[in-house]
Amino acid sequence: MLAPVRPVESPNELWEWLRLLNRRKALILGCGLIATALMALMIAQATPLYKASSRIMLDTRTFKVVSTEAALSGVDTLNMGAIQSELEVIQSEFLIGRVVDKLGLANNPEFNGTKPPGFIDNALQPLRDLWSTGISTLLAPPPKPQQANAAPAPARTGRPAEDSDPRRRAAIGAVAGRLSVTLLGRTFVILITVESPDGTMSARIANALAEAYLADQIETKNEANRRATEWLEQRLAELRRNLQVAEEAVAAYRRDKGLAGSPEGAVSTQTLSDLNGRYTAAKGRRIEREGRLIALSKASLNPGELANIPEVSGNTTLSALRIQDVELTRKSAELSSQLGENHPKIQQVRNELASIRARFITETQRITLAVRAELDAAKSEEDELKELVDKASVVSGTASQYEAELKQLEREAQSNRTLYEGFLTRFKELREQQDIQRADARILAYAHPSGGPSSPNYKTGLMAAFIIGSLLGMAGAVAAEKLDRVFRSASQVEEATGVGVLGMVPEVKGPATTRSNVVSHVLENTTSPAAESIRAVFTAISLGSLDRPPRIIAITSSTPSEGKTTFVAALGGLLTKMNASRRVLIVDLDLRQARLSAALGLKDRGGTIDEYLMGIKTLEDCTRRHDLSGVDYICARPNTPNAPEILESHAMKAALGVFAERYDLVILDGPPVMAVSDARIISRLADYTVFIVQWAKTPREVVKTAISALLNVTNHVGVVINRVNLAKHARYGYGDHGDYYSRYRGYYGSGADMAASAANRPALKLASKKS
Repeated sequence: MLAPVRPVESPNELWEWLRLLNRRKALILGCGLIATALMALMIAQATPLYKASSRIMLDTRTFKVVSTEAALSGVDTLNMGAIQSELEVIQSEFLIGRVVDKLGLANNPEFNGTKPPGFIDNALQPLRDLWSTGISTLLAPPPKPQQANAAPAPARTGRPAEDSDPRRRAAIGAVAGRLSVTLLGRTFVILITVESPDGTMSARIANALAEAYLADQIETKNEANRRATEWLEQRLAELRRNLQVAEEAVAAYRRDKGLAGSPEGAVSTQTLSDLNGRYTAAKGRRIEREGRLIALSKASLNPGELANIPEVSGNTTLSALRIQDVELTRKSAELSSQLGENHPKIQQVRNELASIRARFITETQRITLAVRAELDAAKSEEDELKELVDKASVVSGTASQYEAELKQLEREAQSNRTLYEGFLTRFKELREQQDIQRADARILAYAHPSGGPSSPNYKTGLMAAFIIGSLLGMAGAVAAEKLDRVFRSASQVEEATGVGVLGMVPEVKGPATTRSNVVSHVLENTTSPAAESIRAVFTAISLGSLDRPPRIIAITSSTPSEGKTTFVAALGGLLTKMNASRRVLIVDLDLRQARLSAALGLKDRGGTIDEYLMGIKTLEDCTRRHDLSGVDYICARPNTPNAPEILESHAMKAALGVFAERYDLVILDGPPVMAVSDARIISRLADYTVFIVQWAKTPREVVKTAISALLNVTNHVGVVINRVNLAKHARYGYGDHGDYYSRYRGYYGSGADMAASAANRPALKLASKKS
């Protein structure tokens, strides 16, 4: 059966990272120290630089002698963009060029590029050449194709002659590279900092830049003033001509339209307004009389409505007649009820009533004629006034048009006069301001040479180099962990293969690490971690199959030199030495190499397993006993021919049966799985197969392939991780067998204590196996 696989808990990511840094600390610290050493070398070769700073404060106060808002406006200190623009002006090539010319930096080797390069520059020059000739050419964008008939670009004119001087250009570039212009906090103070190998020169350059900036501001204002003055002079002459033309046009229009003298004959607006009022009133009277006339005409047809007409109701004669009419009508009604229709009294009353009504009609007609006469008079008045209004409107319209055109000309003349006076005032202001120009900033503090170098900063540089190197080392450590393709813990093996780990055997270190010395060390120090781990492996095998303990155990590995034979010799020797009554036989079945004799420190290997199988020698002739441990062994002959046929023979199976009858445990030292097919044959013959994996060496893919090959022939497989470096393994903190051995070394006794206790302890004996 397979060795039980332990449950794997989910790892703590923080602990995993800390453990990674701990076990790779040599790489991390090494990278940090290398980076620090390189930085120290660069600092030692670097030229000390000295800083000097001058301060300029932008003037936020308003200074005006006369109002000049356009040409002479200063820096808008409330606009951060304007302040940043001033910083760019200070760093401009034009301003730096002035300082270079003033201080003669074009002839200074520190600035004009004629100083011989140092050691670091010489060392890095090949890399620069490679970059400029090869890599930069590959990374640069392809040039745009030019037309064949394109005319050559005209040469730029007006360029200063000193711009063609390479030393001056180099000096400007050097100053610009060592210049820093910043705004101090949230203030309006500009800090100009210059760094150079000479502290005095740094201060001179910083002060010269500050002074050049102030001088440039004044020159800029003077130039703006001059240009504005010239433009205003031209503009004033033009405005003067326009004003003269406009005033002459006003005078000529007055003269031509007769508006220059008194306004007799011209109807004013007030007169036209009065005529309109009178015309409206006459029209209203005419309409009113027409209404009265129409009412009288309608009332004549219906006498009963005459009482509602004001002319009738207000006439005394008509009122008296109406009263008489009412009395006679009443009297006629009374007589008609008393007398007959033809009675003389009734006839008399009716005659009187007709006479009164005739008079009423006559009086009404007279009133109608009077109203008609009034209507005719009102119409005549209305027509006369309408004719006057029409004539006055024509005259007034013509006069208004003349007045409007005259006012337009006068407004144009007044506008030209106002514009001319404004430009004249501005011209006078500029003329007054020419002699009182001032900069919009002032020097707050001049720069002074510093007492010590500002760079290189030894502490900061070395610390930064160490940190950067350590970070690179961490990156390398992570990369190394990700690229690590070997096994370092039992959980890794079990997760990758699905086979349980029986134990982890620590590496035995000493002056000589040959097989015989390792076996001798384990046998002489039976309480050492290596010895305890080997015994723990056998205990795990025995406890894994209590119903039928394995009698034949095969030991193999994936590749040679993984400590397989040494483990076999140490296991057999320990089991025999710790229990003298246990009979253990070691059989070397690695018929290709046969290194068991070397592991046991033998000079004469005696009879070999192939000789016994072929019947050349007896079992007693081939079996020998190890003097130090008392274990029996049968060696093999190197390069035994037909090894697979020998291992698969009936003689081999019969021999293993004999070995199992005579011994309590038979350990078979098999060849590597990946080298030959012998290991799979041996695993099929054994009760249990122990697969050896060398710690931090055997590739994972090789182990997985080898174990997969073994599982195809047997299900009884367990893994042993061999030659574990306890010091390195402890850095991983896996919590497996190796971690236990590394943490509790003091628990195991020394070789001397073991020897003393073994001398005073009686030998243990196992009950003999019944035949």
